Amino acid sequence: MSLLEKIQSETCTLRLKNDWLKIFTCPIPTSNFLSFVGIATIDAPQHAILSLLFDIEAATEWVWKTREMRLLQELSEEKEPKDNGRIVYQLVSAPWPISDREIITRSTGYMDPDTSEIFIKLECLPDFLPRNDKYVRVPLLEGAWNIIPISENQCRVVFRLHIEPGGEIPSWLANIAVIDTPYHTMNNMRDMVKKAKYMIPVEAPFVKSAKDVIQNYQQFITE
Repeated sequence: MSLLEKIQSETCTLRLKNDWLKIFTCPIPTSNFLSFVGIATIDAPQHAILSLLFDIEAATEWVWKTREMRLLQELSEEKEPKDNGRIVYQLVSAPWPISDREIITRSTGYMDPDTSEIFIKLECLPDFLPRNDKYVRVPLLEGAWNIIPISENQCRVVFRLHIEPGGEIPSWLANIAVIDTPYHTMNNMRDMVKKAKYMIPVEAPFVKSAKDVIQNYQQFITE
């Protein structure tokens, strides 16, 4: 069972709620660091959200504290559908005197052919590149984006993430600021998807498989 399936709303705390966004923080039994669940209703078509997520060069404009993001490898699904996706490098700013963090993730996309829900799974590949002594490499990350169409021009976005930041960051300090990432990232997303260039759909290699779309978020929506 993945971490995303283990997160249960009854163990989580609602930290922020407004007319379009809710953010929960959730304990993980095997970690001192909290995970988060962000649920947003965004007035944009589903393909605009996907176009933004696909635009790696623009990530520094909207993904919270991201100094750099670049594509390391575009994966092919020629051998197996599960081999699709991308491997991406991300450099995240940290406040002094904490070292900036490097994150290397693989993203794999799935689509429910019956509902058109998109599920993008994020997993950490900490050893994909040699270490850089200037930064701390994040050793563990698991997360996901779910993009669920509500209407032609509105969708629900669910952003879930758990990070073990590595290095010397105390868990109590990281947990105080844990909602900053979903709050600022989803606020910026809400503004970015209004740009004309994101109205053009992108061709993304999603595996059509309802069973691989991990939901487990309905209770967060209704609370």
